[in-house]
Amino acid sequence: MSAPAAADRVAPDDLDRALRLLRARETWLSVGFLLLSFPIGLFWFVALVTLIAVGASLSLVWIGLPILAATMLLWVGGARAERARLRLFFGEAIPSPYRPRLPGPWTARSALRSARRRAGDPAVWRDLAYLLLLFPLGVAELVVAVVAVSVPLSLVALPAYYWMGTGPQLGPGVTVDTLSEALLGALLGVAIAVPAALAVIGLARGHLLLGRWLLGPSRNAALTERVDVLTRSRSGAVEAQLLERQRIERDLHDGAQQRLVALAMDLGMAKEKLLSDPEGARTLVASSHEEAKRVLAELRDLVRGIHPAVLTDRGLDAAISAIAGRSPVPVRVSVRLEGRLPEAVEAAAYFVVVEALTNVAKHANATEARVLGRCVDGWLIVEVVDDGDGGAIAGGGTGLAGLRDRVAALDGRLTVESPAGGPTTVRAEIPVA
Repeated sequence: MSAPAAADRVAPDDLDRALRLLRARETWLSVGFLLLSFPIGLFWFVALVTLIAVGASLSLVWIGLPILAATMLLWVGGARAERARLRLFFGEAIPSPYRPRLPGPWTARSALRSARRRAGDPAVWRDLAYLLLLFPLGVAELVVAVVAVSVPLSLVALPAYYWMGTGPQLGPGVTVDTLSEALLGALLGVAIAVPAALAVIGLARGHLLLGRWLLGPSRNAALTERVDVLTRSRSGAVEAQLLERQRIERDLHDGAQQRLVALAMDLGMAKEKLLSDPEGARTLVASSHEEAKRVLAELRDLVRGIHPAVLTDRGLDAAISAIAGRSPVPVRVSVRLEGRLPEAVEAAAYFVVVEALTNVAKHANATEARVLGRCVDGWLIVEVVDDGDGGAIAGGGTGLAGLRDRVAALDGRLTVESPAGGPTTVRAEIPVA
């Protein structure tokens, strides 16, 4: 007997993939989502059509305007509930698409302006379109979900019906009279279960795409928001660079420059005493030599604060280990990185650690600290945790505020969790791509 052709064989991998699909969490979440769409869509269709019709008919006598305004608030709340449902079933967080509220205290006039602004927001009318479409869409989704679940299960259960002697009937005039027919029907049910699951998942994903389109921000709104974010981060980065330059100028003027002036004066005095007081000149030269070494050390620290050489030569892991080794508070370092990162990313993460450990040493009253670093899904995550008193903030002109601007300039984010009594966690998340 010859071996069966490749096209006639069922590969074990194919069977395993089919079974995984039928057991997959997404499959059954999609079924539940599709079944819920019909009652939710029916409720919103009836409620909105009724309220809008009543409000529009009574608007000639001004009574309908409050009804229409309340209806608008109602469907905006319904759209928020739908975003929450999409997030619950699919993990899809659809951002709020609405225009920001007007600032200032609440008054009758401000409420009226806010209502007019809300009525002119295209996102509000896309919410209404979604909720009205949810009813016909829910009808189709209900039919697909019920058929996709009931038909395969009914066919698979044919042998059980046959053995119970109930005489299973597949349709008008179509009955199962033998065990072989029942088993054949069960095999057919298993075979169509996979395309049924794919249909359910595909329809649920299509609904998710519709939700993104109607419930999410439009392309223009997203671009506008992106421009605002980039403008704020650019302004913050420019301000942070200005503050850094002022700090360097201040350190040079108040520190190294004054000490170099004093060093030059000592050397001048030593030069004058070379013939008249050689011993005094030798003492001045010796003290000037020590002062020169101290100035060099100070300049070295200043340059390290601008951009350390170890960061350029050996990378972020070695630079963080060097910082931890100089900290007066014991620091445990756990940095796991695969290769070098972009220079700007390494520099931002390095200064986050430097500032955080400096604050730990100066203000936290901590006994130990930990530095964690790793790359997760294209993001560099750096955390500095201490067991100090807590109470740190990232605003008010502090060094952490400057770090937040530096990280934001790279499309990252800096968070500080520091409840009273500690512990304090400074966390930076920076995209590495």
